[in-house]
Amino acid sequence: MLDVESSSFNDSASTHFFPITSQFYTHELFHIHFTSTATEIMNPYTTNPKHIPKSDLYADIPLYGRYSPRSDDFRVDVQHINSSSEESIQYWAAVIGLCTESNMIFPADEGRDVFALGSVIVKSSHRHQHEKIDYPYADANEVQAIAIAKSVLDGVKVPNIYFSGKINGRAVLIQERIPGVCLNVALPYLSEAQKNSFKLQAREILRQLHAIKAPSNRETRDHIVPDPKILTSGRLNPREAHILFSANIDQDMSFMHNDFTPSNCIVNDDKIVGLIDWEMAGYLGWKTAGEIHRKIRSPRREQYVHANLDEGELEDMMWWNDLYDVLP
Repeated sequence: MLDVESSSFNDSASTHFFPITSQFYTHELFHIHFTSTATEIMNPYTTNPKHIPKSDLYADIPLYGRYSPRSDDFRVDVQHINSSSEESIQYWAAVIGLCTESNMIFPADEGRDVFALGSVIVKSSHRHQHEKIDYPYADANEVQAIAIAKSVLDGVKVPNIYFSGKINGRAVLIQERIPGVCLNVALPYLSEAQKNSFKLQAREILRQLHAIKAPSNRETRDHIVPDPKILTSGRLNPREAHILFSANIDQDMSFMHNDFTPSNCIVNDDKIVGLIDWEMAGYLGWKTAGEIHRKIRSPRREQYVHANLDEGELEDMMWWNDLYDVLP
């Protein structure tokens, strides 16, 4: 049985949402994001909503980007983990039924919404009339990438997968919610020294992943689980597809996360403690991963030529863009 009453998903959350990936930066978001430090001093790693100033960019989305386990959290029934039995499918369908607007942390116009349900993260399109993007290959890719990452990452947690499959004909992914704070959420409260430290840590993680070379039978760049319909499924930005599948001549093909944005880094006490969102992971070279990072995942100067930002603001906004500008 599902313990509905004891779940922290009942915490109220505003219906006003901010985009959480770097592709969606706007001048207004940037301005709030970086000027809050001028008037507010806060522990960057606090997860207690009572300690979050009202000026915080994510103050009205208390379930997003900050998490500490609680005794009343919703937790999955272990007997149903990675099970597709009839009983388990009914259980996971009931879990999906608990995902509502009040615990949605990322709404998607197309694709799947993301929900924070106590100790789990749920990706599901059940609130949409139609599923416009096909996700089975993306989910299979994330599952396989996480398994690979677990074999090499030391001290950096990746989420356990609880369910990957179809519920009522829709692809659903349910995974562990890693305690900590997303780096993009902590960012306004970090010193330059802390920011530099996180970049160094991220580069070390990238090097650890890069040490896993592609299997000998993988001669061209691709995701861990190749999607034969990747160019038409709606999953991939056409500009990213061009980078990934054009001049396919990488000599250092290796395992790369391929979406190493601050929003996917979980931090606590000045350490990167978790890395999430592995659906874009693949075998590609360091230079190619860096090009995708700069051109697709990161804000670019040309996007802000009319935004009246001074050089310092631009540099602050693009502090993560040079992540790959070192030798592996």
